[in-house]
Amino acid sequence: MRATGFRLLLPLLGLCALWASLCTARAQLQVGLQTDRFNYLIYEPLAVHLTIENLAGFDLLFQDGAEKPWLTFFITRADHSLVMPDQKIAGKDLKVAAGESVSLNVDITPLYRMRETGVYKIQAVIDVAGREYLSTPIQITLENGQRIWSETRSIEGSPRTYSLVRFAPNMQGTNLYLRVEDAAQNLVYSNALLGEIVDVAVPQIFFDNAGQIHILQLNGNATYHYTRASADGTILSQSVYDSVAMSQPQLVRQSDGGILVVGGRQENDSTRRERLSDNQARIPQVEAAPVTGPFTPAPAQAPSGSGTPGGSPPPLPSGSTN
Repeated sequence: MRATGFRLLLPLLGLCALWASLCTARAQLQVGLQTDRFNYLIYEPLAVHLTIENLAGFDLLFQDGAEKPWLTFFITRADHSLVMPDQKIAGKDLKVAAGESVSLNVDITPLYRMRETGVYKIQAVIDVAGREYLSTPIQITLENGQRIWSETRSIEGSPRTYSLVRFAPNMQGTNLYLRVEDAAQNLVYSNALLGEIVDVAVPQIFFDNAGQIHILQLNGNATYHYTRASADGTILSQSVYDSVAMSQPQLVRQSDGGILVVGGRQENDSTRRERLSDNQARIPQVEAAPVTGPFTPAPAQAPSGSGTPGGSPPPLPSGSTN
């Protein structure tokens, strides 16, 4: 009877040892994931804040494997379908000392095929020597926003659509975005945050003779935000103007085709308040490897023509990217 009892005890001890090993493994790494908010405009940068805490008692080295990077994300839609990646995260090797906690910011918009509005669940996946660690899931919602202006211009024989989109990420204010897309090639070149806008105001929009777009928007009490962007939607410069007495800023086309801001008073760069769009430059600390495909900017030749608003653009085809 004693021998039989001992034989039954051995498997039980083995299971206890295995459970203790798994608990120790889980305790070696703590992965946290957060976002600044829970609703985003579709195609805008979606920065997730990743925290990795090393509880292993020894240093850990995170390196990409031959076929798998050490950092990926597990993303599902509301119907539990899996969102496929568009490109690999070009993560650098990362060493985390024992007891140390490090933070990374990652823009996942160009990395995964989140091309439809709706609810998404996101988890970070950390691979250490073939063992995966999952963060707690977070949930975000992608929304369309309100398109208030658009114009389609032919560039290299392909129609490129420029749009201004209003979107309120919270109850405190409404933001304005510049979206540049090519429906024929299924590309979104840019979805840049321009800053806050007063809901009742209509921005001024002009294209200059080099194909750059100029936007002047009212973003506060007698305060205007001026943006100059390239033909592919890259922000080239931004500044803030105030109305003064009977003079308010406005865009004026020059005889040579250039665009100037006249009237009002430009705020001093050393004293002006921070722009909302300044935050975009801080997003990616882990960068995506450049590949061709959706969200990949392409060089553009300067289009010709004026800034007269045109019709609404066709929706992006989804069959090849979803």
